[in-house]
Amino acid sequence: MEVSRNKNGAKDYFKRIGACLFVLLLGGGACIALVAFSTPKVTINTEIDTRPSVVSMPATLIEHQTEINVAGVLEPAEQTDIAFELTGKIAWLNTAFIEGGIVEKGTLLATLESFDYETQVVQQKAQLALAEAHLAKETAMAKVAEVEWANNPKRTELALRKPQVDSARAQVTAASANLALAEKNLKRTQYYAPYDALIVKRRTGLGQVISKGESLGRMVNLSFGEIRVPVAGFDRPFLPGLPAEGVQISPESMRRTGTLTRHIGRFNDTTRMAYYIVRIDDPYGIKTDLEPVHFGQFLQARIPGKRLSNVLKVPQEWVRNKAIWLVNQEQMLVEQPVTVLRKEQDYALLEAQRWVNKGHRIVNQLPEYPQPGMLVRDTSAAAALSLNGR
Repeated sequence: MEVSRNKNGAKDYFKRIGACLFVLLLGGGACIALVAFSTPKVTINTEIDTRPSVVSMPATLIEHQTEINVAGVLEPAEQTDIAFELTGKIAWLNTAFIEGGIVEKGTLLATLESFDYETQVVQQKAQLALAEAHLAKETAMAKVAEVEWANNPKRTELALRKPQVDSARAQVTAASANLALAEKNLKRTQYYAPYDALIVKRRTGLGQVISKGESLGRMVNLSFGEIRVPVAGFDRPFLPGLPAEGVQISPESMRRTGTLTRHIGRFNDTTRMAYYIVRIDDPYGIKTDLEPVHFGQFLQARIPGKRLSNVLKVPQEWVRNKAIWLVNQEQMLVEQPVTVLRKEQDYALLEAQRWVNKGHRIVNQLPEYPQPGMLVRDTSAAAALSLNGR
């Protein structure tokens, strides 16, 4: 009975163990299934692109109009001291004959007391009349002498009164010249402006007695003004032929046009710069409706220079150690030496070279430590697609 009971107990024990193992296997399989279905599949890319990225742009040749920026002070091109050619007393002054007055060409500015010069004219007219009468008398007497000495073989020029006639004729000529001078002096008692002028100084007053050539004031020509501008040595090769029109003058918010007329023929001893003259017609706007610019005003000028063909225009910061960086068709960096023709503002103008037409592109965003021959990844196309998709 005990043996049979032991056998039955052993069977129950193994049954319980088998049931536990089955439950464990079933739970483990369920866990594995849950993990397998809940975790997403991850694709591992074994090829990682480690090349540094760059951004480039095509090398495009352009036509470029150079521009030379200069500045200077507007000065009068011509000035004249106001003075009479005679001695006399100031009898009248134009009200515009003051500092800052503007007068047109031919305007009467001042007159001298004319009585003495009018008297000289009358006197010279009288002298001329006497000389003409004397000439008429001598001419008549010469005709009588010619008749009287017609058949005399010993007649002479003195007997025919030819020297007397010549002397009388000379007296008429001298009297005519003296009369012309007296009339000219009478006109000189009036001073007229020789051109459109700005009065910049006055040194006289009514009733003042002046001497010949004494300065009564000063005026400057308003027909045109000049700006003396310095041009550096690196700018001179790009100057256009002279005279050059179309110079843009910028007095503050206004716009005027001038002409580059000439080089003054010498260089500054200190800066070694050459000085050129820019001319502005009618600066005070007397003949036109343009807003005036004034003598002594500081002006900036932009001179259109020579036109350059087939050049590359890049920011100056891209040029390092006289070279720029390129990326070739094999996606390799190339350090390309370049010739800088000119620098304008923030840009450099480069001479065209053979690599331009070989598919090279100019790199405008470099990796941190660029090296010639470095393999890079040009992201320009992706950037362009991203911009176009916005």
